[in-house]
Amino acid sequence: MIAAIYSAGTDADRWDGVIHEITEAFGAVHGILVIAEPATDRFAVKTAGHDAPTPIMVHSRRVAELVHHLPTGLAATSDDLFAAREQCGVPADRASANGLANSFLVRLSDDVPCSFLCLTMADHAAIAGHSVGLALLRVLVPHLHRALCTRSELIELSQERALALATLEQTPYGIMIITADAALVFANSMAADITSRADGLAVDAFGYLHAAPTTTHHRLRRLIESAANCERVSGNVAVPRASGARPLIVRITSLDGAADTGPWQRSALALVIDPEHDPDPDPAVLHEVYGLTEAETTVAMAVLRGDGLPAVADQLSVSVYTARTHLQHIFAKTHTHRQAELVRLLLTSAVAAQ
Repeated sequence: MIAAIYSAGTDADRWDGVIHEITEAFGAVHGILVIAEPATDRFAVKTAGHDAPTPIMVHSRRVAELVHHLPTGLAATSDDLFAAREQCGVPADRASANGLANSFLVRLSDDVPCSFLCLTMADHAAIAGHSVGLALLRVLVPHLHRALCTRSELIELSQERALALATLEQTPYGIMIITADAALVFANSMAADITSRADGLAVDAFGYLHAAPTTTHHRLRRLIESAANCERVSGNVAVPRASGARPLIVRITSLDGAADTGPWQRSALALVIDPEHDPDPDPAVLHEVYGLTEAETTVAMAVLRGDGLPAVADQLSVSVYTARTHLQHIFAKTHTHRQAELVRLLLTSAVAAQ
């Protein structure tokens, strides 16, 4: 039974079987495990035995508030709960109306509302002075508590993973995690798209990263192996493309011992930049961040493209002197002094706006 409890901590579908075992062991009419999920303000309810009492099923929050008056981890009976409530000035019949009468109870978490286990017996005699039942419940409580903690930790990790993956999907670059022998462990959608085209970089049928031509592949493999086996090793490789597009830029860097075991233990991070898909800054972003006017935004975009001031002046139908004045205003608003600085800033703004 204890092994089953820990299995349920990692596989929620097994809780029903666990509650069934516990219910049978106690000879209870029915058993109910109410698992509170404070982050979502919801409850997961697992039941066994005959039809569970409607009040507990429907009013899980109200019942959890009642059980919250019990110390966490203390095996108790409904009599203990009613007595505690009466000390607070609440009549016992109000508590028993929630379906808790003739039950063994235990509060399993410090959460508000809390998780709890309720085992309802056939009659009051089954709980009155039933030291064996309380003793068995005391044995199970720490294991149930640990299993629920494991469940909460796994849920939190899952949420963190989903958030991290969503963040990686926002980047305009390909991101991969690769083992020392170039086996692909993870790739965001941009990296998957780049490798699926097999234009310079590809992943073979066995899941290993390859580059073309052979000389580039060997250089990439050496860099990956060095980065995966040594901390703070990084380097760049330009990967030619048969299509004639500009080479992919692959930056390999160590993960600095981010994982101690598993497939990520000896691995490296690969950042893949496709120069053909470098984003242009959004004019709305330039206005929002730097306060550029429409004319100044046009000049800034032209500078980024490498157009000269005469071409910009023609585009705006103004004199070169006016175009130069716009450029001086851009320098002032962006705190830059040369066109090269401005270009770097605009490229950075383009990436940040993705």
